[in-house]
Amino acid sequence: MMVEESRLLQVSIFHTIKNNMQKVDFSLLLDSVMAIADEVDSQLRQQVASYVSELKADAVRIRALAPRQIH
Repeated sequence: MMVEESRLLQVSIFHTIKNNMQKVDFSLLLDSVMAIADEVDSQLRQQVASYVSELKADAVRIRALAPRQIH
């Protein structure tokens, strides 16, 4: 879901640019789009890292609660 939201945001940005090409100053646009894309990617990376960290913590908690098997 996080990846899809990130993709949708970027698609929305590009559609907005496309729909307003006559009004856009391309000498300023590229730097702005690059900065936005970098920020979106950075936030997605942080969200995924947090999600993976929580999954690992949940796995540890589940293992701690599981009854110990005697071999």
